Amino acid sequence: MTVATGLLETDLSARLLRGVRVAQCVIVLVILLGLNLPNVLAGAAAYRPEWIGLAGWAVMVALALVDGLLVARHRFWGRARWPVAIGVLALAVAMALDLRPAELSGPAHITLGVAGWFWVLLFADGRLRDLVALIVVHLLVVLGLLLAAGRTDQVTLVSFATTAVAVSSFQLAVGMAGSALRAVARGATESALAEARARTAEEIATAVHSDREARYAALRSVALPLLSGIGAGTSPPSDPEVQRAAAAAAARLRRMFDEEGDAADALAAELGGLVDIAERRGVVVRYSERGPRQVPPPGAVREMLAAAGGALHASRVAARVTLTGVGEDVVLGVVTDGTPAEERLTEVRGSRVEGDGVTWVEVRWTP
Repeated sequence: MTVATGLLETDLSARLLRGVRVAQCVIVLVILLGLNLPNVLAGAAAYRPEWIGLAGWAVMVALALVDGLLVARHRFWGRARWPVAIGVLALAVAMALDLRPAELSGPAHITLGVAGWFWVLLFADGRLRDLVALIVVHLLVVLGLLLAAGRTDQVTLVSFATTAVAVSSFQLAVGMAGSALRAVARGATESALAEARARTAEEIATAVHSDREARYAALRSVALPLLSGIGAGTSPPSDPEVQRAAAAAAARLRRMFDEEGDAADALAAELGGLVDIAERRGVVVRYSERGPRQVPPPGAVREMLAAAGGALHASRVAARVTLTGVGEDVVLGVVTDGTPAEERLTEVRGSRVEGDGVTWVEVRWTP
């Protein structure tokens, strides 16, 4: 999965799960304020010391409010999910250990019914099996405390089982609803990306086709009169101007046949544009690409194009441009009959050789 896919899926998940998460947060706050608070106040004496129950209740209210803030901002718990989930489990176990054994299955044991809801909040964008594992571990710990305290009578065990099944099934049902919505988000993400790729490919194909049509039309406007003149005898092949025009047209035609169109990278595409500009000024340019190569970063591309553009701009009659992959390096070389100005390079390495009226400029990008 690409980064873009992950971001789009996260955004869709957040929006699709917003209603469910709001309902979950409201359920937790109603349980804490409407059910647990009266039980904590009435059963404070069941804890040792008595303030433990109210302190644990306050911590859970704070966590519920933090989750509400995340829901309002379309965000999830992310990497903090597991540390907070373990913290909730530790708080539930600590509060159960501070209870008198007789109250482990009573109303004062507030975490028995509410701890699972916090894991539902924390794993709103997580795996359902993690939610199930935490709920099961919590129930087994409480059951172990009951057995250790000798509370194995039928009434106590039936009461515990009833509470565990009723509350946990509701929590798991809400968790499964969130999981189903995440699956919908993944499907919607894949559909949206597929549609975007198809639309982009169509737009690229249209643009490439239009560009080729324009370039072939420009070539025909030069080549057809030239060929007609040669055929009619008005443009003799021995004429240097006719030879120069024929060489320019042939170079452009070879490049059009060799180019890969929409598969070309940004460097090759922009370089082709610079060659076209030079040819419109009457410069005969021989252009070739050799070997597979990587795509340099934008900064390196700008500097390589600046060096090549300066060399082509200085050309008077002829130039040769070569774009090559050498190992992991990308090498762009320009041989010109002019004297280009030196470019300031920071992202690529450059070299320059002059002699016999010819200047050779090379820029090299190394990953």
